[in-house]
Amino acid sequence: MNTLGRLRQLIRKLRDPNTGCVWNRIQNFQSLVPYTIEEAYEVSDVVENEAWSRLPEEIGDLLYQVLYLCELGQEEGKFTLDSVMDGLELKLSRRNPGLVDEPVSTGEHMNTSLRWSEIKAADRKRRGMLSELDDIPNSLPSVLASKKIQERVASIGFEPHVIDSSQRKIKQELIDLKILSRQYKSGSSSSEKFGELMFALINIGLDEHVDLDSALRKANKDFECRFRKVERELALLGVTFQEVCPAKLKELWDATELKRSTYAKSVGN
Repeated sequence: MNTLGRLRQLIRKLRDPNTGCVWNRIQNFQSLVPYTIEEAYEVSDVVENEAWSRLPEEIGDLLYQVLYLCELGQEEGKFTLDSVMDGLELKLSRRNPGLVDEPVSTGEHMNTSLRWSEIKAADRKRRGMLSELDDIPNSLPSVLASKKIQERVASIGFEPHVIDSSQRKIKQELIDLKILSRQYKSGSSSSEKFGELMFALINIGLDEHVDLDSALRKANKDFECRFRKVERELALLGVTFQEVCPAKLKELWDATELKRSTYAKSVGN
């Protein structure tokens, strides 16, 4: 029996209803989620600190959570480790056709990012997802969720700071602030400057007694709601984001804000 098989056998012993560990026997999918997230963050922390001697142990802890989840899946007849690995192999093959079919040329590699986005979009459609944003988990940390939302819409040609005048104004003010900051601290990198800016924004939020995570989650949700409305309008028109002219896209985007403002006023009255 190989190492993977021995680990799976150990988990089964821990889960044994008669001779296993009480704590292990009562675990379920929901109870394992916090531990899985914690182990993923510990892997991230080790990599960030370049503590390479600790990385195998932390990867092992994360692998244990994955194997444990697969054991639960098998116990409940939902899935198995083999089906998980088969699904992963199929996904990787589908998303990287050049590795399993004819090798792609150097010129074709230039379009790798575009092809990847198209394949992922096809995957979402195959799974019955109607929106570009449907597979972004609600449980993501708010900053990571905001990053994924903005990257996703940008990949299909929707740039919030170009379409939305208020976003454009904010971005210009931040650019001006960055230029100003360079006059006083020319030695710091863009990452350091951005970190200082984020720190200052958080400080302002604390002064205003703002729940920082909730505020960003609400901004993410508001943007997502408006974006989905634009998606539906474009679907009715029979055009894609790449096909619609910028002026029409801005008109549709502004209309979602108008509807939201009208609704807010009606509620207020």
